[in-house]
Amino acid sequence: MTGPASDRGASESVFDLDYASWEVRSALAVAGFAFYLGAFVVCHQLSSSLSATYRSLVAKEKVFWNLAATRAVFGVQSTAAGLWALLGDPVLHADKAWAQQGWSWFHIATATGFFFFENAALHLSNARFRTFDPFLALHHLFAFLGFLGLLVNLQAGHYLAMATLLLEMSTPFTCVSWMLLKAGWSDSLLWRANQWLMIHMFHCRMVLSYHMWWVCLRHWDGLRRSLHPPHLALFLCGMGLLTLVLNPYWTHKKTQQLLHPVDWNFAAPRPGGSSALPRTNGHRPQKKGQ
Repeated sequence: MTGPASDRGASESVFDLDYASWEVRSALAVAGFAFYLGAFVVCHQLSSSLSATYRSLVAKEKVFWNLAATRAVFGVQSTAAGLWALLGDPVLHADKAWAQQGWSWFHIATATGFFFFENAALHLSNARFRTFDPFLALHHLFAFLGFLGLLVNLQAGHYLAMATLLLEMSTPFTCVSWMLLKAGWSDSLLWRANQWLMIHMFHCRMVLSYHMWWVCLRHWDGLRRSLHPPHLALFLCGMGLLTLVLNPYWTHKKTQQLLHPVDWNFAAPRPGGSSALPRTNGHRPQKKGQ
């Protein structure tokens, strides 16, 4: 078993910190929260200065725009970490139930901070604009609790955690898709190419989730001994929801969007409960004579 690098000499990088120390782990989680809050604020400032599309959006769409960009930044970090765990790191591959690395501790700590930011932003936005997406709320809750459990558990292995981060591979493409849609580019080759790539990433997420189930089965005894029972139950419930509900649902919706470029996030309902005219290209279609 490879544990936190508490016996190393002077730290040479952030990956060489004493991750056995709760102060180090909690400080990195706070740093992760602050970094992604900063990304949200910087995106707002830059978009306000540079993007006419952003300035034309209503307040809740501006919040969604900034959240999408912040998630895309996290998606890049997560994809890099997940790919290295899946394809490159020999230590995590050698023992998928127990092995840890300094770099994986860094990503677990900062991801915990990000998921706390996500939950706070989501619920503040829901309260401010009186909206609620149960699938998204459930996803964020499971993600935060899962990584918080890893942050406080010094013996849990990190391979499955890094594979979980790789599930964020679709997030940058989702951000680009929505921003281009709002800018009126849904008829462009760029938007359609990004949409195809995004749908492919969602299919890759499904394949990755099957791989994670296989790892669970192959290393069940180690997982059962390295994770506390409530944390293991949370992980299995989250994986079940992701595999059976969330991944298929999101893949279906993104495929629909390729065929019918509609912003479902902000489609206003018609009186009586039916949907209003969809806003393709980020704008509501005009009636004849307007």
